[in-house]
Amino acid sequence: MAIPGTRIASGGRMLLRLQSVALFLLVVIWFAQAPSGPRPPDSTDAAAFVEQQAHSSARRFAGDLAVAALRRRRRRRPVRNEGDLAETLGEPLLAARPAREAALRELCRQLLEHWFIGGRALLPVVSAETGEGRTHLVASLAEIFAQMGVRTLLVDANLRSPGQHREFRIQNRRGLADLLADREVQPAVCGERLAVLAAGSSTGEPLELLSRPRLREFLAAAGKRFRVVLIDTPAAAEGPDLQIFAALAGGALVVHKKEADRAGLLGLRKHLQAARSRTVSVVLSG
Repeated sequence: MAIPGTRIASGGRMLLRLQSVALFLLVVIWFAQAPSGPRPPDSTDAAAFVEQQAHSSARRFAGDLAVAALRRRRRRRPVRNEGDLAETLGEPLLAARPAREAALRELCRQLLEHWFIGGRALLPVVSAETGEGRTHLVASLAEIFAQMGVRTLLVDANLRSPGQHREFRIQNRRGLADLLADREVQPAVCGERLAVLAAGSSTGEPLELLSRPRLREFLAAAGKRFRVVLIDTPAAAEGPDLQIFAALAGGALVVHKKEADRAGLLGLRKHLQAARSRTVSVVLSG
């Protein structure tokens, strides 16, 4: 039968042995790594060394925490001006614009001069989050291009939460999803120079449908019939679908709600970088 207190005393001796071993190992490591020069002659210097290492580790840990907190604050900081946008998304091809009619008309004019050239017709419109006004903005841009006398096709490629059929009050029975499933579809005529292809009825995984070769073939044919082909894509927060169109176009028009934090834009930038696509311009909504 164990005598009360014996086990506690044994545990205490074991703890002291472990501490001694740890101290010995620290001293050995210090001798191995320290530059040539005087070595600590006694345990007092060794204890001071151990204490110094502990303080150094604590300072590094506190520094790491401070850096992490600073990064989190920067990610949550709102984007208020063009400088913030350039810092977050990279320098765009064209200056940022507010979502006002006169500014959008000027943007369309500049896009015709600097983006829709040399046979390039495709431009996806993207956003970091849902609810930033992307769908309504794409519809407005399409109407402005048509009013300027430019043959325009708007494709609702948001197979996750389509909305262009509501913007133009057309049916959503047959559209892009049906075309990708090899069913015959026809874009709706929504003006003298404007056609709209709804999202259609998607029963499969959107990303799988959009990855089919039929999409590239369709967009190549559309680019020959229309000078401008605008693509309404799902928000980056909904999935990576936008990368497919950004990669095909080589660029994207970004819609960003004013005062929203930059965390979403940083995520969107990763999508665009993965697609090797640049920011063409930014429209500030809200």
